[in-house]
Amino acid sequence: MKETLERLRRLARAGLNSARTAYDRARASAIQAWTATPDKLREGWASFRDSWTKKDWMAGIEPLPPGMAPILAAIAMVTGLVVTSLVYGDHYQRQAWEHRLIPSGEHPSQQDDFPAPVEEPDAQPVPDPDTPEATPAPSAGSALPQQGEAFVERFDRDAIDDRWVVADGWSNGTWMANDWRRSSVGIQPNLLTLNLKKNPKGSEYELASGELQTHARHRYGYFEIRMKVPRASGLVTGFFTYAGRDGAQRPNEIDIEILGRNTRVVELTIHENNRPTSKKITLPFDAADDFHTYGFDWQPGHVRWYADGQLIHSETGGAAQRLVRPQQLFLNLWSSKELHAWVGRLDTNRAPWKLDVSCMAYAPTYTGALCN
Repeated sequence: MKETLERLRRLARAGLNSARTAYDRARASAIQAWTATPDKLREGWASFRDSWTKKDWMAGIEPLPPGMAPILAAIAMVTGLVVTSLVYGDHYQRQAWEHRLIPSGEHPSQQDDFPAPVEEPDAQPVPDPDTPEATPAPSAGSALPQQGEAFVERFDRDAIDDRWVVADGWSNGTWMANDWRRSSVGIQPNLLTLNLKKNPKGSEYELASGELQTHARHRYGYFEIRMKVPRASGLVTGFFTYAGRDGAQRPNEIDIEILGRNTRVVELTIHENNRPTSKKITLPFDAADDFHTYGFDWQPGHVRWYADGQLIHSETGGAAQRLVRPQQLFLNLWSSKELHAWVGRLDTNRAPWKLDVSCMAYAPTYTGALCN
């Protein structure tokens, strides 16, 4: 979308420059004509003006004065370009936002009714005057017990299945151009690689890629990754925590996403109650050029995101305050042809691509970078 808007801005600037040139030429011609034949020009303009103010304005309409036609044409052209840019840009923004909702199951077409929680009637015991009243259950924004043990994963071992579930043999849906295959996950000394590559002929999906998720669930804490992302339109690198739908409980998610179409921007999102709260941050570096560290600190009532140890965004609103469900940590690299308004146009002929990761880590509280 950014590329399209930039093209429209260039067209608008070109139209404005043409309008200015036409205006300058017309002004010079008008001044010359005014100087040479002032009486005739004044009479022509007055006749043209008066013809529109008379009751029978269609009778005797005079031609435009010399030099007026190119000015009006230039104004109309620039106005048309600006209006078209605004209307198309707004439409494209809405389309991109709708595409953004699909991966997290938040698009209206993906919604169904969530059952209301069943409230069982509580027994009413006789109160004991010597027993203090029970502490009320914590509200949505209240602190609940922290969950999850600290770890620093540097992929310096051959087997990682004790901590990670490696996705294999399934997909997230047709809005992705790839399925998940264990063969797309490679481990070298101190390096994990997710490979987005062509599937064998006859496969349901054209591409295959890799995804990891922790066995353990975490509530609150600091999550970090050190990685070098791929650069290409149509790709998404995702590092996030996730708790899926569970009865009447809606999904929760905290995201760091970098689109291959613009690897100088990171998208930071909270998904809560089927609504995303999202922010785009321009990075002081290109995420595809080298390894960089990214992380987010989720604590009761707030989420703070970091890049190379620097705070880049913070959320303290209702969405952050209602994040209370334990979540698994995920890492994936995926692609899409259907969600092009958001992720850009995918050219599968440019495959393969790879995401390199040197470290992933978690700590109950944030005290600084873990993957140094």
